[in-house]
Amino acid sequence: MNIEGTPMTDNVPLSVLLVDDEESYATVVALGLREEAGYMVTVASDGREAIEYLRSSKQGFDMVVLDYKMPVVNGLDVLRWMHEERNETPVIMLTAAGSETIAVEAMKLGAYDYCRKEDTDINRLSNVIKATHERRMFRIARAAEEERAREILLNNEATDKVRDVINAITPTLNSAFASISADIETKGDRLLERLQAEDRRELRAMLNTIQNQLGRLEAGIRGLLAIYQLTYARYPEAKEIERIRTEFEERTKESTAASSCR
Repeated sequence: MNIEGTPMTDNVPLSVLLVDDEESYATVVALGLREEAGYMVTVASDGREAIEYLRSSKQGFDMVVLDYKMPVVNGLDVLRWMHEERNETPVIMLTAAGSETIAVEAMKLGAYDYCRKEDTDINRLSNVIKATHERRMFRIARAAEEERAREILLNNEATDKVRDVINAITPTLNSAFASISADIETKGDRLLERLQAEDRRELRAMLNTIQNQLGRLEAGIRGLLAIYQLTYARYPEAKEIERIRTEFEERTKESTAASSCR
């Protein structure tokens, strides 16, 4: 039996699963929650039906108000199933007088709160539902904030490691490029002097090509390192990225021009 409340004007109404095998009691409570709080209420007549609703509902529920004393599958059985299925829908347990032990067990299984069934007051129950929902939202927000903090910490640690690697690589690359360029300039000229004119032109063309590609490679690697440094420094800016791109293009043009003049 579904009893839906009138939609709230300010925000989406809470969806409540009320589980109780006493039809008259469930009807009165559901109607009261609808009229006084505007909640949308779905009524399950026993624990098995409650589990089926929880298993099959696409939208889920914001709250479960769960009677303990029911035949076959009682409230604690439903809580155990929810615990096993990792269903974290907040639960308010309805207990009888003198059932403090049951209430404690329910809290151990994940229930947020409990109310004595014989003392049920619609206004009080509505307030307990609202307060429980707020506690649930606070827990979700706090868990999300803690997760974000963990991610930031891990990202910062990774950033520091990447920066260390980049700082270690950069001097080695610079030294390697300088050494190759110097060897081409000095040793290349000596080799050219020993060759015939035709062979000299061919070797010179090859050295110019190597020098040209070397300049492009150097400019590209420096640009990539600069991008990495910029990204892992945690302040990527479009202007700075554009500057790196322009610098790469200029260095490429310079290396090409220098090679063609040789």
